[in-house]
Amino acid sequence: MQSPPLSDTTPRTTHTKPNTIMPDTPYTPTDRFEELDRIDLAGVFDLLDIYCRNLLPDMEACLVFLSRILRDPAAQSHPRTRDEATRLLRKTLTFGPFHIQGLELAHGLTHDPALAERIRRLRGFALDPALADPRSTMSDERVFERRRTRLLELLEQKPGHVLAASHLLHLDACRGLKSDWLARFTVPQFARAQWNQRLFMHHAATGDTACALALWPAVAKEAVCEVQLNFAAELFAAMGDTARAMECYTRSLALDPAQTPARLRLAEMANPTKADATLPDRRDVTICIYTWNKGDHLERTLASLARTNMGRAKIRILLNGCTDHSATVAEAARALFTGRDFGVITLPVNVGAPAARNWLGALPEVRASEYVAYIDDDVEMPEDWLAHFLTVMERHPRTAVVGCKVVFGSDPRMIQYLYRALALARPDIIKLTDPCQIAQMDCGHYDFVRETDTVMGCCHLLRTASMPEGPQFDLRYSPSQIDDIAHDLSLRLKGHEVRYCGLVKCLHHQNTGGGFKRRMTDAQLGQVLGNDMKFFYFFRDRLDRIQTVMAGSLPG
Repeated sequence: MQSPPLSDTTPRTTHTKPNTIMPDTPYTPTDRFEELDRIDLAGVFDLLDIYCRNLLPDMEACLVFLSRILRDPAAQSHPRTRDEATRLLRKTLTFGPFHIQGLELAHGLTHDPALAERIRRLRGFALDPALADPRSTMSDERVFERRRTRLLELLEQKPGHVLAASHLLHLDACRGLKSDWLARFTVPQFARAQWNQRLFMHHAATGDTACALALWPAVAKEAVCEVQLNFAAELFAAMGDTARAMECYTRSLALDPAQTPARLRLAEMANPTKADATLPDRRDVTICIYTWNKGDHLERTLASLARTNMGRAKIRILLNGCTDHSATVAEAARALFTGRDFGVITLPVNVGAPAARNWLGALPEVRASEYVAYIDDDVEMPEDWLAHFLTVMERHPRTAVVGCKVVFGSDPRMIQYLYRALALARPDIIKLTDPCQIAQMDCGHYDFVRETDTVMGCCHLLRTASMPEGPQFDLRYSPSQIDDIAHDLSLRLKGHEVRYCGLVKCLHHQNTGGGFKRRMTDAQLGQVLGNDMKFFYFFRDRLDRIQTVMAGSLPG
């Protein structure tokens, strides 16, 4: 089966009325999606295009974009409104067949009597709105337990409470819990088809391939949309049935050609990327690790690294003012790397992540290497990580940075970070796409190689020839955060490329990049906001160059 035409360098433009904004407009922080309220409708459609080139829209994205489009005074006359609203509604109803807000939006546009009847019946199930908001449950175990207990009580009182059941599925998916209560749930007659759809999506997202495939024939009898087809594709791929997986993705793209991740995944299935296992022995690489007082994590990271194919790579560990047992761990690790060029640098104080990276990058042996890999002290890598990274570098000579798919070490089913692309660049806002979605499961949809603007710095490979002065991680972001993003973007603005290799899955035992799983202190929040401001003012001086990159016309 032939895959559809593929390009991961489609020009990106965003119409946001730049002439109406003064060059000295002060920085105003924006949370997720808040930038949509500061641009016109044409700009909203442009941002939707950028979003879809980077991520497959989830329920949250569909509702946010749909609501923003429909409340715009220009929506009725804009030529894109009907098609985009139809596409977003189709996805919304698939993700949330019992989501009353989504159903009401759909009914308001279509006046479908079947939707009106479903809404009427669902309103017969009383549910406290607080129980339907999962956000605070992600970072607070006590809130999670209270809400799950209350939902279970509702189901006990009313075994057919389909709203409680749907929300329970979401909570269970986020925590990897088995939904034993399903045996006691009585599906209301009016909701049987939609419940099969909801349960299929749940099992597919959580990796229960057998249960999901058992439901697929019933789901497939109804009108299926691209969301279900994408999940079905990965189910068949997991079973080794590549032909059926490609058929599902092809059907999905026929329904919605704007799904760039699905197009890239289909291309990867059609022509699988083969890592050259000989490259680590044939290329000069130095692997650099810096650490501060995480001896146990460091020990696990080094043990993981020792199990991988590093070829003849050198290893350098920088102890960044450590006062715990990290020095003992580092010295003991020499036994794991017998016969390898292995060195430990000890600093008397913690100089922060950017300076630590620069210190390692300035070592003569690192400067002499063809490539330098930076890995955090709390990660675990697959055996072929370096071979994959080097293969991407060798196939794409203009690539300066390669990174990977990052999942939570505490829950490897869940994605922590994929990649980010420039989304909006104006004198008052510089915005990148989200690194992933909230509570996003790793179903295989992002197992491909693509060009992007920045990747996560916990496990990435840099080409030293792209950095003639050595790595220049910006000290303004000390002690940590976004120095890796700024470094990638600076290389992009110099004409280099950055690539994501989703065929490498890195386990990251810190919650960085997935803030919904942790609660930040005021001090941590201040650090984030401060670095965001510094990032904005630094790159605002390079706005013309950023817009050239976004337009896809940066000269080599």
